[in-house]
Amino acid sequence: MLTYLLAFFILVMAGGAALAVLEHHGRALPLTVSLWHGVLGVAAVVLLVVEAIARPGNHAVNLSVIVFMLTALGGLLLFAFRVSRQRLPMAVVLLHAGFAVLALILLGMGWMRSGA
Repeated sequence: MLTYLLAFFILVMAGGAALAVLEHHGRALPLTVSLWHGVLGVAAVVLLVVEAIARPGNHAVNLSVIVFMLTALGGLLLFAFRVSRQRLPMAVVLLHAGFAVLALILLGMGWMRSGA
């Protein structure tokens, strides 16, 4: 299951990276694209929580859950900026991305530890 979750998070993050690049160049996509990025991200976090509860001994995975939840809060802030039609603060975009990358690294460590 961790293999699929890792792939799912990578896809969601690739979409987020595309959103960030377009935003940086002043070509924001429709709000629905950001909404789908968030919905898929939250779905991935929920599935990861279920996996972490089923196998509580993998501390890297457990820590990745916490960091992904913090990432989701940052994404919610960014979504609020999008809904209010404000330009996204690049510092918050970079923090959101940085937290996501850190969480992905932790998840990858947990995946390697699980022997999957």
